[in-house]
Amino acid sequence: MSRFCKTSKHRRRRARPWRRLAGGEAGFTLIEILVTLIILSVIMAAMFAFLWAISGYWKKGQNTADMTENARLGLNRMTRELSQAAQVTVAQSGQVSFSVNFNDVAGWQTITYGFSPGGNGAPGTVWRTSSTDMQQVTLINDVSNATFSYFGNDYKCDADNDGIIDLTDINKSCGGNLGKVGRVDISLTMAAGTSQQTIADQAWLRNRTA
Repeated sequence: MSRFCKTSKHRRRRARPWRRLAGGEAGFTLIEILVTLIILSVIMAAMFAFLWAISGYWKKGQNTADMTENARLGLNRMTRELSQAAQVTVAQSGQVSFSVNFNDVAGWQTITYGFSPGGNGAPGTVWRTSSTDMQQVTLINDVSNATFSYFGNDYKCDADNDGIIDLTDINKSCGGNLGKVGRVDISLTMAAGTSQQTIADQAWLRNRTA
């Protein structure tokens, strides 16, 4: 009888869901381990998704910053060269030509800046040509729109007497004399992903001959 009781106690002890290890520590069942692994997997998946989103935002921001920096460099070149122009020779909303002498071996030349829209809704480019080589060089990429506006400072050309002499006034009151153009405003609309960003600058013609 005593032997039977000892066996029953031993069996009841082994039927427990956990057992004590050496040193009195409790072990884990297979179900507990699986549940823990599932919870850890969910947490890791959430962390990975968060880090992936952060990486995407950072990359988008970096691309936008690079695009804006390149656009500003191109815009600075346009305003710098226009400010040295002697006269505007072509004045259109999407294109400007001007005569200039940079006091180098090229001598007098005609430089043209223009905008070419992209196909199928894609962004376009701002390009540059010179009469010395006639090669069209892309100056700025990812441009949704580029606009050139023209202004003068001869109030005899102020057709509507509003104090602002724009190209319409010059055409009406000064016979379309482009030598009266003393300032060119440039506005670029950049395609920054799903959003747009506009940068602008002004070029005063310091060497104007008219």
